[in-house]
Amino acid sequence: MESVFSPPRYYRGINVISEMGKVCSLFGKRAVLIGGHKAFGAAKEKVVVALTESGIEVVDALWYGGECTWNNIDSVAAKVKELNVDFVVGIGGGKAIDTSKAVAFRTGVAIVTVPTIAATCAPVTPLSIIHTAEGFYLENTLDSALPVAIFADTDVIANGPSQLLFAGMGDTLAKWYEIRATTSRIPKTSWTIGAVSLAKACYDVIVEFGGDAKIAVENNESTFPLEQIVDSIIWHAGMCSILGGDKCRGAAAHAVYFGFTNIDEAHKRYHGELVGYGNLCLLELEGRPEEEIISAIKLAKSIGVPITLDEIGKMTEADIELVAKVATASNEMKYMPVTVDEAMTVKAIYAIDQKGKTLTNN
Repeated sequence: MESVFSPPRYYRGINVISEMGKVCSLFGKRAVLIGGHKAFGAAKEKVVVALTESGIEVVDALWYGGECTWNNIDSVAAKVKELNVDFVVGIGGGKAIDTSKAVAFRTGVAIVTVPTIAATCAPVTPLSIIHTAEGFYLENTLDSALPVAIFADTDVIANGPSQLLFAGMGDTLAKWYEIRATTSRIPKTSWTIGAVSLAKACYDVIVEFGGDAKIAVENNESTFPLEQIVDSIIWHAGMCSILGGDKCRGAAAHAVYFGFTNIDEAHKRYHGELVGYGNLCLLELEGRPEEEIISAIKLAKSIGVPITLDEIGKMTEADIELVAKVATASNEMKYMPVTVDEAMTVKAIYAIDQKGKTLTNN
């Protein structure tokens, strides 16, 4: 038997948080909020009002701990068990929501997600990315609950940091670049064909609306293009990840990201920004035509994704060698359709840097 589990309810638009109460009343009468400090500042009051107006008791609001770590998951899960709630509401970005999903899985309750930024597809997927306390990537886990509802309020998202939307677009472009690479080496199934179609949709939506969405979030405005990009980052990318599964989910773009997480200078950049640079390295490693790579660099630049190493941070040759070493050793790099070694990865990283500089200076 084969099966795919997908979230049954997705709500996107201005002030959709106000609709939470009547939807969440299906899941029970006692809820706990889990999120980050900034996220609570952006959306907590709206969530509490929406839930309480429908007779749902918000019994507590818990800080997720600042990183999605096993220790933080254990700590928050212990508190949630004591509260005897019916469901969890995860509020914030990827790390807060990943922690919330893992807590819901541990405690056996439903999870509703309220993304306050559109930076990853975390609000949709039954997957959590685990980090160390210092913020370094550790592993992915499927011990993560599938959200029963997602409320992507574009007014909240439009008023978040613009750089996070840029990062979200970089991460979402990886769905197309990576799944095109990974599925070229495995047998086709109905799920992988569907995943490829959604991945291409992610790319097409960003090409069509990405530049205008960048302007919208810079002006803190919820516009039609921004709404389309939010769908692409959260829903389309999330469903692509669900359908594709582990062997289609990541390739060189995320491998390079994992490498960058070992460099202190790169920690100033968001996940999707580093993945966005990794996208370009992936194309270089695949040996894609120069015209295609330059087009991808131009697209990345138009949506605020780094296209040179200087935009990521000042790094030494030793730093780049470490990035390449970690990237090449990652499982994700093994899903590439070509065999990649450290020398090839170093060469690709520098090649993109040079092409990005040339494009910037012209």
